Amino acid sequence: MKLLHGMPGTDRRGMTLVELMVALLIFGIVMGVVFSVMVNSRNSYESTRQKAQFQQSIRAVMSLLTREVRSAGCNPTQAGFEAVSIADAWVLQCQADLNGDADTADNNPDESVTYIFNPGTGELFRDNGTGPVAILRGLQGVAFNYFDAAGNQLNNIPLGALDRAQVREVGVTIQGTTGKGETVTYSTRIALRNG
Repeated sequence: MKLLHGMPGTDRRGMTLVELMVALLIFGIVMGVVFSVMVNSRNSYESTRQKAQFQQSIRAVMSLLTREVRSAGCNPTQAGFEAVSIADAWVLQCQADLNGDADTADNNPDESVTYIFNPGTGELFRDNGTGPVAILRGLQGVAFNYFDAAGNQLNNIPLGALDRAQVREVGVTIQGTTGKGETVTYSTRIALRNG
């Protein structure tokens, strides 16, 4: 069989320099788009991971704080102590006689716990009587609010002894920022079981 010269599809010399340059340009554009998508995906993953870790830390602290506030005022021996002994905007101390020995001085279980927010460092501390320990960092704000049995907010912060005796719910708001600058806010109201 004889091939005819000049007919389409019969030239077997290969690609010209211009065709090769066009092919490389198209390949470069496609690779640039793929690389850009991969970098953006990685950044999005990292941002989501940091936010999820920060949220998990806040949820863990909220869970601990909720358990301790709900137990405040547990007083099986009628020992006569305040369930909420400090009620300030950035400080909350709650007490419970969890082992029934007529005092709130035990550290195992923690019967007197203080939560302290330091706005200067953005840290939330928990003190069970052995010294404050930072339990959350990178916070923009923590606020404690106090409510009576009717759900009315008690506004004379810090609360005096008469107002502290009326506390039936504690509102907690924690606001922080992830390493990527995303704001995370958690708020809850915790009812005292023993009030």
